[in-house]
Amino acid sequence: MNNIRRGWCPSLFKPMETGDGFLCRIKPFFGSVTSDQAQFVAGISEQYGNGYINLSQKGNLQLRGFTRENIDLVIPQVIKAQLSSDTANMEEKRNIMISPLWDIDPLRHVEVYDIAQELQIALQNHPDIHPLTGKFSFLISGGEQYGLQKIYNDVNIRAYKDQWIVQLGKFEQVILCEKQQLVPLILEIMQFCIHHQIKRLLESQNAEQYLKECVYPTIYYKNIEDQHLLPLGFVELSTISFVHIGVPFGLINAGQLSDLANFAEQYGNGTMRFTPWRSIILPDCEQEALEKLGNFITDDHDPRLHITLCPGKPSCIQGQQATMRDVFDLIPIWKNQKQILHLSGCAKGCASPGINPVTLSATADGYNLILNGKADQKPSYRNLKLTEILNLLQTEFCNSH
Repeated sequence: MNNIRRGWCPSLFKPMETGDGFLCRIKPFFGSVTSDQAQFVAGISEQYGNGYINLSQKGNLQLRGFTRENIDLVIPQVIKAQLSSDTANMEEKRNIMISPLWDIDPLRHVEVYDIAQELQIALQNHPDIHPLTGKFSFLISGGEQYGLQKIYNDVNIRAYKDQWIVQLGKFEQVILCEKQQLVPLILEIMQFCIHHQIKRLLESQNAEQYLKECVYPTIYYKNIEDQHLLPLGFVELSTISFVHIGVPFGLINAGQLSDLANFAEQYGNGTMRFTPWRSIILPDCEQEALEKLGNFITDDHDPRLHITLCPGKPSCIQGQQATMRDVFDLIPIWKNQKQILHLSGCAKGCASPGINPVTLSATADGYNLILNGKADQKPSYRNLKLTEILNLLQTEFCNSH
């Protein structure tokens, strides 16, 4: 197997070495799987990996604990299960995100899925167009009530009045166009990136570089849409009811995934959806299923919803502290907070690359504490022990918020 290296965005064909073996990523098409597919993923995770699966912020599944040889065995099985593209090239650029409620949200835009399908086919039919990094991603937002208004990928297609806009990263100068212009425009943007060796469009200077040469009309756009948080538990919308569960710290094991597949079959419509909020939706699912979901988060007030973390040491090669162990001491301290606490196993901050109110960034000697910043930024306190952190959060942060 070729092209295995550290520090990139892993895929099925290009896994990443971690502290507990190789990690490979399965990207369900538009975040949805059947119960049979979920059982398949649980089975290969148990048989070939270590049985642990991380949910990503892209609605993907990151299977842990594989050997290189086992990944070679798994690849054709995943393709056969219709959970991957046939080639590494297509799988790398198949990063298209739509709302997990694209077909049932009360405010859904009927053309979102069609645009996503059209873009995917276009990328498939243009093997010469490829991203310069596996992290390059697309988003299609139809302005859903429980949608993706506050999420930004490299290329963001957003419904705007009776037209569409294309936003590059978070840049507020956006391209205005009709639906039929969207896919040709995206292919043009991709060709531009390849020609200029631009890996990402999240950097404003890269977005600005393209917009200087863009022939389409542009407007100023500032995202001021209110983000409605999708409630947990049993949810009834005008179009459908479903069960929405949080996955504690985005980590699920093969047995839990298998159980969910059974519940989807017994109480729902035999499908499940993975969200960018590291949660899972069981469409058409009866409320009775909640009684059997005690391992998951079903209450919007659960403090675990406001703590984000990575696996840390020893699961990650870069991990400096055992974040999965330390988090349980932090949960009681954070129980009344509504802001995010980011617990990072190292200064890379993979679990939450953006700015958070409180970030604990692990070092060899403890944790750096960063206020309103990122894991690699200058800390307010250095190398704190866990007991010091607990006291500090209680006296100087939690009591003042």
